[in-house]
Amino acid sequence: MKIRIVFVALLCLLTGAAASLAGETRRFANQFGTAEVPVAPRCVVSLHDFSLTTQLLELGITPCGSSGRKRLFDETIFRGASQRYDTSAIRYVGTHQAPDIETIAALKPDLIVGLSYHKGLRGKLSSIAPVVLLPVREKGIMVYAEQLADLVGKSARYLELQKEYRSLAGEFAKRVDDPDTITVTPMEIYRDGFRIIGRGGMEQVIADFGLGHVPAFNNSSRDIPYSLERLSDFDSDVIIDTYEEMLGEEAETKAFRSTAQWQNLFAVRNRQFLYFNRSRYGETMNGLIGSATLLLSHIGERKILKQIDGNTSPQHN
Repeated sequence: MKIRIVFVALLCLLTGAAASLAGETRRFANQFGTAEVPVAPRCVVSLHDFSLTTQLLELGITPCGSSGRKRLFDETIFRGASQRYDTSAIRYVGTHQAPDIETIAALKPDLIVGLSYHKGLRGKLSSIAPVVLLPVREKGIMVYAEQLADLVGKSARYLELQKEYRSLAGEFAKRVDDPDTITVTPMEIYRDGFRIIGRGGMEQVIADFGLGHVPAFNNSSRDIPYSLERLSDFDSDVIIDTYEEMLGEEAETKAFRSTAQWQNLFAVRNRQFLYFNRSRYGETMNGLIGSATLLLSHIGERKILKQIDGNTSPQHN
């Protein structure tokens, strides 16, 4: 009887402590402003699936709601997460460009996280719960992931992931001399054109590994599409593209990859075109680790053919 009384008392203490912690708040500040946020968030709504939702899941937090992709009569796709995690408990709250305010309000969240371009929605969303915008595009994955981990009380897990990523960068540096002499172009191919963009933190990995670029890359813009005629300007030792398997993007770009302009690229002719499933390498810490592991394997642990002075004569790294 005494044991039972002690157990019940202990349970009450723990429950009371948890309830107290759940109601406790603190001030969080970053470049987008300050917000009074819960110390232990109960229900987090994510406004971007590929970056924020997947990073939350990697940290061990399942958001109660998230933006995603939804087609008529099809299941919701949370990019970067649906193939890797159980997302059945996550409520779809619209697209990342146009989240559904009413659906979010119905979830009664105590924290909403978004990106800088959600600034225009901040006023409406702040009437529902504290809103924190994170600098994915402005500061990169490591900075925003650190802030997100701090928000949800998972800083220790973030530091573990950071250590793993830095160890991969160190291993690459040991294996590759003069990495800046290897030119790499990350791009995203569409049906009739392409953009210079590296998903899954690929651009950050390329920079952290010290790899080089062709002149056209340094003068390019991420935000504008390029036509097939511009493809040769980005002819590099290594070209990287990603595809979203769940959205059928590989089949949609098959015609582009069958053109003479594509087939004549140095990287394509020399089997140095790397094609990765984007869902497995999101804009997250594990995305960085995955991308770093791939580049360590495909560049750091093999002989890479290089173009010499812009012509197609190869040499070994």
